[in-house]
Amino acid sequence: MKTLKYYYHQLFKTDTVLEDAPIKTKTIQDSFDYLEQRMHQKERLFFVRFGDGEFITLLKKDHRNYIYNEALAKEIEGSFRIKDDNYLISCPINYPYDEFHAKGIYKQFSWQSEMIEVMDTMDIKTNVLYENPCIFQCMAVFKPQSLRRFLNDHVRSKSKMFIGSTSKEVAEKLYGPIDYYVKIPVKNAYETIEEWWPEIEKNADKVELIIPSAGSTSNAIALRLWHMDIDAKLIDFGSIVDAVDRKVSRTWIRLKGHTALKILNDSPAFTLKEKLNNFGKDVKFFFRNQFI
Repeated sequence: MKTLKYYYHQLFKTDTVLEDAPIKTKTIQDSFDYLEQRMHQKERLFFVRFGDGEFITLLKKDHRNYIYNEALAKEIEGSFRIKDDNYLISCPINYPYDEFHAKGIYKQFSWQSEMIEVMDTMDIKTNVLYENPCIFQCMAVFKPQSLRRFLNDHVRSKSKMFIGSTSKEVAEKLYGPIDYYVKIPVKNAYETIEEWWPEIEKNADKVELIIPSAGSTSNAIALRLWHMDIDAKLIDFGSIVDAVDRKVSRTWIRLKGHTALKILNDSPAFTLKEKLNNFGKDVKFFFRNQFI
């Protein structure tokens, strides 16, 4: 069900500014559908995400989960510069207004102009239609059945490697059996990359799917594996594994993380208190989301 604000926008506002914008990003649904379509191909396919963390690094600033590292910045930039039809880059700039817009879940960054300046400074080609980096959190919140189907068809049945700080048990609830589990630090993962990278390098060619869950370091992982010509799929799913872990690491999880749990095949049990609390969250979110 679409919101009142969505219908108001469709009737009285137009995104004419985006029509001539040099940087364009797909809608949530278009990007999700395109990725799902491309997952059927036999050739390797990488889906990498650029968000606020990556741009904070490119601005030479510290992030909440890692300190600025010049080498990391170079690898992030290198990932952004790859131009190949099988290397899908998602970018958090110029989101078209769609049915998924919701405060705390999915909205334009207030400092978008600074991101654009970063791209201009690096002289990155901008006449590209980028994928949307928020597809997984939005589908988890608003269309969990569609995301569950995606996971069943393209993730849970595949041999895979998971690279992250989330426990293997929790990651397997979301992604299915993990053949190679690479543990990394919760914070400042890039500072120790040379310690855990050999395990990735040794086994990456033995799986069908690689899931980096390492924040901005995921782009360094993707860049290295791409240059190694690894013949596999790679997808950065972002923070949805935190929702499964019931770790309130993002505003969207605090607001609607309980709804995202519907992407699991085995739905978790809630206590009566949790059910009432979740119901209250849903009612409050529904009415607030009609307008902001």
